[in-house]
Amino acid sequence: MTTDQSTSETTAADDWSAVSVAWESSGDFIDQVKAPATEALVDVARIQRGDHVLELGAGGGTLAERWADLVGETGRVVMSDVAPAMVEAIRRRCVDLPVVEAAVVDASSIDQPDGSFDVVVSRMGLMFTPDPSVAFAEIHRILRPGGRVAALTWAGLEHNAWMTCVGIAAMMNGLMSGGPPVGPGQVFSLSDPDLLAGLASGAGFRAVAVDAVSLEFRAESIDAHIARVSSLAGPLATAFAAATPDQLRAVHETATELAADNITDAGVVLPARALLVSGTR
Repeated sequence: MTTDQSTSETTAADDWSAVSVAWESSGDFIDQVKAPATEALVDVARIQRGDHVLELGAGGGTLAERWADLVGETGRVVMSDVAPAMVEAIRRRCVDLPVVEAAVVDASSIDQPDGSFDVVVSRMGLMFTPDPSVAFAEIHRILRPGGRVAALTWAGLEHNAWMTCVGIAAMMNGLMSGGPPVGPGQVFSLSDPDLLAGLASGAGFRAVAVDAVSLEFRAESIDAHIARVSSLAGPLATAFAAATPDQLRAVHETATELAADNITDAGVVLPARALLVSGTR
């Protein structure tokens, strides 16, 4: 890992550790929003009894019980995240799941032996790695022959108003700089299906497929949506915590304008789209 990669991973770990409490308390909401994508992930991962499974970027670890049920008593599940505080949350959640381990893992340098897993999964984690080609190569290395990878990322900005109405409002009002978050290690860095397929194929995976999954974010108001997203998205949470009251008021006004077409008397419904990449070693 280069010095730049190490610095990037440290910053990401800090950002996501800072929101670990919000993730731990919002597990039901996260699972509800991502349910269609999660079911698609489970389908293509094809986890069997006795499998050894690694989840990268596991956040608060809400899928641990699902993986543990699928692998059974003879299997092994490693729930991992780059943020130490997230891993502590996973440990608290999984104290009664004997087949589940929790570990701090950098997807760019996975501290596991070659060929030690049957399945590697990730639900919205791989896009935060500064060099995804390295991460895919590492996943390929630790999988046994015939092993499977299944990973979810966010599709393009144009398909994810749930984030853009908040993120663009934050940029327009000086909370964040640098343009849309599409660069390496950012939330929409793996939003191109062709790029995803190329990364998996380039790492040596066979039968690579990339599928789109539609989702929705629902909230009782746009203010509630802003509060939820800004508390769960690590980089956004950092920016919102440093904002002035005037900036926060301006962000709420701008986000309301951007999401106007999705706001009704019953609340707000904002569209989202995920990409699911899968392949076989």
